[in-house]
Amino acid sequence: MLVLAVLLAACAGVRARVFNITYLDVPEIVMPGQEEVEIECRYDGNFTLLSWFKGSHEFFRYRPGAAPSTRSFPIIGVGSVEMLTCGPVACQLRLGRLTEQATGLYRCDIERDVPPYKFASMTAHMEVRGHDYRKPLLEGLASEYKDGDMIEAYCRGAPDSELRWYVNGEELEEFRGLSHLKKTSSRFLFMGVPLTMLLQCAEFRYGHIYGSVAKKARWNDKGQMRKKGKENEVENGSCANTGTLVPKSFHKN
Repeated sequence: MLVLAVLLAACAGVRARVFNITYLDVPEIVMPGQEEVEIECRYDGNFTLLSWFKGSHEFFRYRPGAAPSTRSFPIIGVGSVEMLTCGPVACQLRLGRLTEQATGLYRCDIERDVPPYKFASMTAHMEVRGHDYRKPLLEGLASEYKDGDMIEAYCRGAPDSELRWYVNGEELEEFRGLSHLKKTSSRFLFMGVPLTMLLQCAEFRYGHIYGSVAKKARWNDKGQMRKKGKENEVENGSCANTGTLVPKSFHKN
């Protein structure tokens, strides 16, 4: 009996530690003419936060016990996010007014952000076909920038829309509503290998977000390298403190 009790207690302990996503339902293909889909995440765990993402961008959040307990965020290609149900075992959403830019990787995360900390995640890809729309036009971006350069670009959208700007998928909220982006270049705007910045503008119109074709610019550190090289040459001379290079006639052969 004692052995049986120990085994039952051990099994109960293992069960209590379960924390995972058991099922993720995201349609693989959305055919032309279908403007809405339902997605569902099922889970087993005592979580404090559930989040839905498209790529790296969160578009829905559910925090049990909070007031309000849910919150949604706009993403390109998805005109509306409607909660059908979210509870202790599943969260189901309806995504509406889709465009082709809703194509991407969708992810459901559950997290326990109080001790004991836990996290689980599951992803699925959705392709939206044939939902075309005239895209805003992005112009003026140069092919490369170095530190201190001025990044300038222009966005042509529908006259009754609100323009928005995105760098590497993150909105620059200070430029919301502006057709002209002007920002000083910085290394921190560039990501990956090689260092690249991805710029996109979008128009928000009647509850829809329509993005332009994304354009890339490279980071150019050659100017900084040349500058550092000259500084090193001066420092290696005997008159480095005066900023004057040592004449060649004074160097020993």
